[in-house]
Amino acid sequence: MGINKTIQSIRISQIVEAAVEIIAEKGIKETTLDAVAKKAGLSKGGLIHYFPTKKALIETVVKEFFARIFQRGKEIRDSFSDPYDQLVSFVWLYDRDDRDNFNGYRMFFEIMAVASMNEEYRQVFHQWVNGWVELLKASIEKGVEKGDFKVEDSESAAKTISAVYQGVASRWFLDPENHSDEWAKSTVKNLIKFVVSKK
Repeated sequence: MGINKTIQSIRISQIVEAAVEIIAEKGIKETTLDAVAKKAGLSKGGLIHYFPTKKALIETVVKEFFARIFQRGKEIRDSFSDPYDQLVSFVWLYDRDDRDNFNGYRMFFEIMAVASMNEEYRQVFHQWVNGWVELLKASIEKGVEKGDFKVEDSESAAKTISAVYQGVASRWFLDPENHSDEWAKSTVKNLIKFVVSKK
């Protein structure tokens, strides 16, 4: 990789990280190119060189940030050999002290709100859901092959488990006084056992 490509990659990474922080703090609507440029330590012109519009910036931020989260999830999942352990490995998402989790939930809820009125963001939501479904489906199919799970349709089961994670996350994140980390983790683990009919 040449020097210019390396610098470009570093700049884009700085911009994405700055934008993630601002979106998590203020929401998509209130995020401005000026604010992102300032947080990234660039002039507005420097930012526009990489992202000429707010729309282009937001699309890249969402794609890059969630790709990182999915990669982390995949690495944690793959550190377990047992299919059930793989399915419940995503309870790492219920860690309030993890900055990526905090920013991720704020961005996710923001995308959901915007998606209710905007078809483009509905596609972003769809891609996000599909990413989780694919990660879960691979572990379910592994469990079926081993004879550990009784599942007729692995994709449907993966969608159900994804919905369980999302539903529990909503209560856990938005109502922490009544939904502890332990509640979130045990609820997900018990419901996953039910979905896959773990022996």
